[in-house]
Amino acid sequence: METTPNPQYQHFVPQFLLQNFAHPYKPDGDSPKKRKGGGKRKYQKGMYPKDPVVRNLDLVAEPPVICEKPVKRILGQMNMYQDTSQPTKQQQHVEEMLSKLEARASAVVRKITKAFEEKEAGLWLMRSERDLLRKFLFVLKYRGDGFRHRFFHQNPEDYSENDKELVRAYMDAHGFKRPLDVWFHNLQTIIESERRCDQGWAEWVLELRKRMYPEDAMWFASHDISYYMAICTPSDVKDEFILTDNSYNIFEGPNHFVQDVHTGEVGAGSYTPLHEFAPISPKLMIVLRCSVLPNPLEDANKDVKAARAANRFLALDSVYPYEVKSMLADLPIDKARNNYSQVIDGRIRSLSGEDGRAREDHKFCFSFFPISSDHVHTINSILLDNTSPCSSVVFESQESFARTLEWYLTAPCTVGKIITGPDTDLREATLRKLERVSRELGSDKEMVFKRLPTTPIADYEGFRLRHLDRLQKMSRGSADTLMFDAEQSRNMWRLRTAIDAWSKGKVDESIRQRNRELLLDAYFRLPPRRVWLFVKYARYGILSLSTGLKMEDMLASPGPEDAVVRAHRIVLPDRLARLLFISTTNDIEKKRRPWLDLWDPLKGGSIEALTIPSGIPEVQELAHQAQLEILKTGRYDRQAECLQMFDEGEKIELLTRLMVRERFVDAVKGKLEMTLLLDLKKTLFETTYPTPPPSWQRYFL
Repeated sequence: METTPNPQYQHFVPQFLLQNFAHPYKPDGDSPKKRKGGGKRKYQKGMYPKDPVVRNLDLVAEPPVICEKPVKRILGQMNMYQDTSQPTKQQQHVEEMLSKLEARASAVVRKITKAFEEKEAGLWLMRSERDLLRKFLFVLKYRGDGFRHRFFHQNPEDYSENDKELVRAYMDAHGFKRPLDVWFHNLQTIIESERRCDQGWAEWVLELRKRMYPEDAMWFASHDISYYMAICTPSDVKDEFILTDNSYNIFEGPNHFVQDVHTGEVGAGSYTPLHEFAPISPKLMIVLRCSVLPNPLEDANKDVKAARAANRFLALDSVYPYEVKSMLADLPIDKARNNYSQVIDGRIRSLSGEDGRAREDHKFCFSFFPISSDHVHTINSILLDNTSPCSSVVFESQESFARTLEWYLTAPCTVGKIITGPDTDLREATLRKLERVSRELGSDKEMVFKRLPTTPIADYEGFRLRHLDRLQKMSRGSADTLMFDAEQSRNMWRLRTAIDAWSKGKVDESIRQRNRELLLDAYFRLPPRRVWLFVKYARYGILSLSTGLKMEDMLASPGPEDAVVRAHRIVLPDRLARLLFISTTNDIEKKRRPWLDLWDPLKGGSIEALTIPSGIPEVQELAHQAQLEILKTGRYDRQAECLQMFDEGEKIELLTRLMVRERFVDAVKGKLEMTLLLDLKKTLFETTYPTPPPSWQRYFL
């Protein structure tokens, strides 16, 4: 008979990080002479003399109180990772995996703190060490209490996040009984994932998507490619960083809430993390900076600069009705240097012998960037501004904490303290608690904050319904997935351009092309509605800078992909996404270069041997019959002067397209209404599979 496992206190902030904020416990009045009666003193568990403890603002206490708490009993919960679906002996398998990861990551963190203690300007990390640290930082985010609440449900119907339909479908497909099981499985997959040096980024992403919930796999991958890591330290010895329950889940950047004017429900509209944070000691803060922010050294490459500008449009300018400015735009940090490139004349150049492939002997030099008191206070303020769901604020020096708390409470509201969105009463109550603590610490300054109404969506239903019809035609799209699909599609385009632009000149072209194909292949396996939005963002990202295309115009104006979507019922489901992509890509090229004929080499075009792989069975059968006829009659072997530019295969391809176009309407008649049928014909043979005008057919006769 199995016994019930003993309850365990399990941390969401590892003890080895808490130790960096700790000091040995020294009880007041511990001398027998000072104790009443001189008897033996009773100690709280974990609070024996010399046990590691941290100074902590206890936000749960009423009123809040500054006290010491043992490292073993703070920033955790009982049985947080206990998997009750497993036999008793295996119920702590997630905690065991996390412990092993922490043991490896702690060695890297200790290497950082040791270099800092020895007053080094920075340190070198091997590629494997850097990758391990980056993965550990994401796990810190993903294992946090917020994600536990996201997945902590016993029934699929209780999962209510904006990706609920996708999670439920994933559970059905993979046999998961509880959303909690998905979280445990994702954690395990992320911990076990190791990107090999011979494995391209896109190949790694494709493999990861197969092994875990695909949407969170893409998020993990985006966290890796869309942010770079820097290490900050206060330039003033009196300044220190703080640590809160949710430090590793907090970001700096626009966070826009909306309220449905019909239901009154308040929810997240849009958000874009520009900086994320990982405190590792009172004197060291890892900052992750989003790659849409300028980087003068990289931007010396015009392709990289253009890709960054397009990504900024998609991440910020196309989303928010105001200019987004980061509070930390002037934070003096930069990417780590490495041992496989050098800077020549202000531009990054690969060293001789480097082909862009990752190698085990690659190293990265991370500097310790000294930052001003204002920057330290700003980072601390961002953490303090998000403490309403927290139980603790951990700090080392009470004097330093008093200064940073007063700075936060009295600074202009550009650093936070704008009460809007959900839980406004709780947010104000937390501010009042912090104000009370600041007073007790000696401040006599007035707190500054303001309430703002949540942005109403006056025509939310109209917006939803305008797009719902299109989305529902593509793999069960619904209002529940619209916002999520839009956000994911925007991220898909950002990843696609980032990988391509930043590998230019650093990676062999054959590898770059293979990465493109692998990533697109992964995208084509997503629901077609997601790919439809993706190609819309692709059009916007490419054309917005050169033509002034606006986001609302992008979504409102029909493109060739829309004709494909409207005709989706005659397209094979596994080909729809690819057909959408080809149609849009060719249309973008035509708009970028109006003089271009995609089928005519003399006008900049090139013919790929596609042979009408349209995914439309009637079209594919027409193409097959046409080719049999062409080969039988030898019509492709004509010697007209205008055909001399084409090789034999290209002649067969062009003639096949001409013949299929001529017979298309009759072959598909009755399956689509005539107006749509003619629109689809125009799309297929002018854009998707560019075809010479009918007059060219005489050259093959």
